[in-house]
Amino acid sequence: MIAAALLLAAALGQEAHQPAHDPSPAATEHAAATDHAAPADHGAAAGAHEEGHGPSDVLMHHVTDQPFAPFGIHLGNSKHLIFFVIAALLVILLAQLARRGYRAGGVPTGLAAAMETMVVFVRDEIAEKNIGHDGRRFTPLLLSFFFFILVAALFGLLPFSATSTGNLAVTLALATVSFFAGQWAGIRNFGVVHHFTGLVPPGMPMWLLPIMIPVEILGLFSKPFALMIRLFANMLAGHMVITALLLLIPLMARITPVAGIAMAPVSIGLALFIMILEVLVAFIQAYIFTLLTSIFIGMYAHPAH
Repeated sequence: MIAAALLLAAALGQEAHQPAHDPSPAATEHAAATDHAAPADHGAAAGAHEEGHGPSDVLMHHVTDQPFAPFGIHLGNSKHLIFFVIAALLVILLAQLARRGYRAGGVPTGLAAAMETMVVFVRDEIAEKNIGHDGRRFTPLLLSFFFFILVAALFGLLPFSATSTGNLAVTLALATVSFFAGQWAGIRNFGVVHHFTGLVPPGMPMWLLPIMIPVEILGLFSKPFALMIRLFANMLAGHMVITALLLLIPLMARITPVAGIAMAPVSIGLALFIMILEVLVAFIQAYIFTLLTSIFIGMYAHPAH
């Protein structure tokens, strides 16, 4: 609602500051003479107008990476990087608080009970079911993926924040870690040579090797690429939909202020529905990324299965 009010105020403010149109011949001749005499000044003014803050700037900070300067204090040139670090520190803080939530005898209470439920779920239903008997070795990595993606997505729903997993560089880093984890699992079980030669199915005719080897190499890198694009697109799409819905308010206000005011409850209602849906999407994307990572690790650790 705060964002919608800011959008409506920005749109109405732009209309209020627009100069009145004077259709008189004298005004037309004066404007033409001014434009002819000072084209450089006109270009500079146009550039300054383009650099000004419009209604879209109220919301686009959620989906674009830009310098972060809350209350006029410049904290860095990459807002996504700052919230990436904040999300990582928040995950560490939650883990430490959960450890302190165990009573004598190992009985979890409060936050520890909630965290233990998710930890056990990731260990039993994701790691061990998809990787096998050595799945517990990869449980800390999978838990790191799950909680970081979840916290980053939920943290990005707060006002004036940013979703770090909506940045392609962040999802690329997560997918790269997932890729190397899978390769390490295969190399650990079979050695370097057998791991990479085992990518080609045994008993393959020799004349098919020139075709199958490039296909297998392509499949080797397509898995982390799919993880990267899937997480990035889903995190970005939700914020873009919310932004588009709320930007309907200034768009209608440019037609008439009454239309902007009438559109406000509709846009706010739809945006709130999408934001509630984004909470569910945060859990789903954390689960899917963790699940697919465990499946890929299991494929390399136990290719026979």
